[in-house]
Amino acid sequence: MLVAFPQTTAPPPAIAAGSVVLGVLGSDAELTRRVLARRPAGVIVFRHHLADDGRAVRAAIARGPAPRPFLLVDQEGGVVRRFAALGPLSAPALGGGSPAATRRSFRQAGRELRGRGIALNLAPVADAARAWSFMASRSYGGNAAWAGQHVAAAVRGLRDGGVTGCLKHYPGLGAVRINTDHGPGTDARSRRQVRRDEAAFRAGIRAGARCVMVSNAVTPTLCTRPAVLCRSTYTRLRALGFRGAIITDSLNAGALRAYGRPDRLAVRALALGADAALLTGPGSTLDSIVAVERALRDGTLMRTKVAMSATRVRGLRLR
Repeated sequence: MLVAFPQTTAPPPAIAAGSVVLGVLGSDAELTRRVLARRPAGVIVFRHHLADDGRAVRAAIARGPAPRPFLLVDQEGGVVRRFAALGPLSAPALGGGSPAATRRSFRQAGRELRGRGIALNLAPVADAARAWSFMASRSYGGNAAWAGQHVAAAVRGLRDGGVTGCLKHYPGLGAVRINTDHGPGTDARSRRQVRRDEAAFRAGIRAGARCVMVSNAVTPTLCTRPAVLCRSTYTRLRALGFRGAIITDSLNAGALRAYGRPDRLAVRALALGADAALLTGPGSTLDSIVAVERALRDGTLMRTKVAMSATRVRGLRLR
């Protein structure tokens, strides 16, 4: 006689919804307290947070609940630098020199950022930019193979300085005219041309990058929606051998307004393959964590997938 034994399954992992959200603190103490109470994985700082070199932000985080978020910043150098007095040098300036000089510049910047409590720098730019692109002033140049040598050097330099770097903006903004922060941007090139410029991202991945940021531009030959909302974006990155954390560009960007509210976009991006959603508004940070909680309850997001993503995001903090 056969006896039927009850089937046992492992309990679903306990997931904190904030563990896959990178947000921003509020404009006052109460809103900051509410954001930190939701335990986002990381907090991005802008120039208005840094009048005191970030001491108030670090103090607010220290007073908040554990696990405490890490700090991230856009410190590319040149026109995009939140700490005005810190390096690295601009990408166009470094791109005219040796990769060794790029590594030294990013090593020094990494040490200075680490001393101010920063764990993740949203740099280097891996977009091989044409002269007419809005990214021209932020890129190592239009030759992806040459740019890739500098991208790899920057990744290594930041790691030498104790900070994690993040390649951006996959699959590339180097042939986009309009800044996607402000409105829709399109890369109208052929698939072959777009794939050729992946060389800079591949170089950064080979150098040990732990983070890649996905762009909000549309590349019609790859997908008819912004890259951040295309499953193929994430599967392609994994096919390239990337095993770290894939994060979105800001879901508050002008390029995404036609696609829905940031909190709903956060859930969509995570379901499609992102490991973390980046929000640059405190209200949308709170709303997105609530939306992720709801999606975990109703099965829109798989708990095992989110648990794996949370592990990758935690790995962005070097020490």
